[in-house]
Amino acid sequence: MANRDKPSSLFDYLTRVGDFREKQGRRFSLSSILAIAVGAVLCGRTTLAGIARWGRSLAQHYPECLKQLGIENGETPCHATFHNVFSGLGIGSLERMLLSWFKGLRDEGVAPHIAMDGKTLRGSGSSAYPALHMLSAYCCEARGVLSQEAVGGKENEIGGAMRLLKGIPLKGAIVSGDAIFCQRKICERVVDGGGDYLFAVKENQPSLLADIKAVFEDRPSPLRAAKASA
Repeated sequence: MANRDKPSSLFDYLTRVGDFREKQGRRFSLSSILAIAVGAVLCGRTTLAGIARWGRSLAQHYPECLKQLGIENGETPCHATFHNVFSGLGIGSLERMLLSWFKGLRDEGVAPHIAMDGKTLRGSGSSAYPALHMLSAYCCEARGVLSQEAVGGKENEIGGAMRLLKGIPLKGAIVSGDAIFCQRKICERVVDGGGDYLFAVKENQPSLLADIKAVFEDRPSPLRAAKASA
């Protein structure tokens, strides 16, 4: 069972995610539902029906695993249960627990690489609603997304990046991204959090680009000219 004082496993952290549901009629703990969903997604299931089928398969072939997740009767959540839970789940609470778990996994001797990038979700737009644009922070060492932020239609990724960086562990990390993130306030947030940054510089920062080019261009040298004439 989970250690409430000092969580260690991912399941321990999932037990600390706030449950929004009423106690009446609750058949499965939120941590059990989330743990089954995590396992199913890691095994390639991408739909609620697929997650529910994976849970039933787990109960059939590995019933001892269900007991470790707090399910004693051998039953698993159905498709509707996953739908209801994910519809009302507090994403912020879940993300905080996953980030806490990630911090515990980090090797202090290795600087994690966090890559920021924004993508518009295919098929998310319609004539009534604009397509959803998500900004993600991907950790290469963890091989997963640490956090995501939705970018509104009237803002660019800079505002989303400021919110994103506020909620992820930056100490000792190297944050990378394309030219749009090459902004003073974003760089300051990374440094203030104890990390370093590596951003591309393009024509969106003409003065900075010119300064960088000036640093790396060949300087005139009288010694070079004397050597050429010798």
